[in-house]
Amino acid sequence: MTGSILSYLQADSIRLLCEINRKKLLPAPKERNRFDKNWNDFLESDPCNKKIFERKGDLFRYKSEQLIPTKSNNRIPLLLVLGNPASHSVAAGMFFAFKGNGKENRFWKSLLKSAGVLSFSFDENLPAVKLNALRKKQLLELDYESPFRIGLSVFTSMPSAPGGPYGGVAGVRKLLGVRALRRLEAEESKRITKCAKDFIGDDPRGKIVTFQKNAWNGLKSENSPEYKIDKAKDGTLKGCLKDQPKIPLFGVPPTRLVGPTKRVLSNLLCYNVVESTTYLQMDIPQISPMQE
Repeated sequence: MTGSILSYLQADSIRLLCEINRKKLLPAPKERNRFDKNWNDFLESDPCNKKIFERKGDLFRYKSEQLIPTKSNNRIPLLLVLGNPASHSVAAGMFFAFKGNGKENRFWKSLLKSAGVLSFSFDENLPAVKLNALRKKQLLELDYESPFRIGLSVFTSMPSAPGGPYGGVAGVRKLLGVRALRRLEAEESKRITKCAKDFIGDDPRGKIVTFQKNAWNGLKSENSPEYKIDKAKDGTLKGCLKDQPKIPLFGVPPTRLVGPTKRVLSNLLCYNVVESTTYLQMDIPQISPMQE
């Protein structure tokens, strides 16, 4: 799909290929000079960046990630929208990839599994490359324990280092500037809205959860509240998707706040699902949320 600033293509089950027109994203010479000045430092901020970024004149291309299963069943569609991908995860070909030492990202075990949202089964002693491939396969095949059919996306498609001066969405903002990031986010919002509509379809039970401030503010309807971290922490950041009043939108704390995020996820999603007749009719194991 092509936009005025951002073009993208779903190349396979998880890989999203993106291209940004530098002149359209950065129309002012001052903005382009800022970008050019920061580019090399951004590229060097993560060893994987050179594998996933490419510049050709006023176009720069990069690999990103979006995992939307094509299979379907009677589980509740749940789209999880993160901030932006970590460069090493894009290079590894899996969201929140196992690292080379086999260490698992807290997103899977400490958040989703502990909250009762999603649980996998595999031999954790396998090498990281095999573990990443297994998790991706199980997500695509819907081969996991959950009341939900899970889709994963990122609001800001541009990857960055997990930390440091150019880490996370703040690192992308440092590279592009605040105004340029807002222009890019307007295009990203269209991408995610289309993704959500395709994934959830006409299922009235479908839901979207955002884990980051920009994602919430970029996807919410006009009548939904502005992002406040206190609202995210107490589970009251609720609204609906922009131009899609029938699709509920929830905002939870960022993944680094493990305790509050786990609690809010469990309260917003699993406790309500356990009580519903829809869940009780599903032929899947039930996961008990872990109390803090």
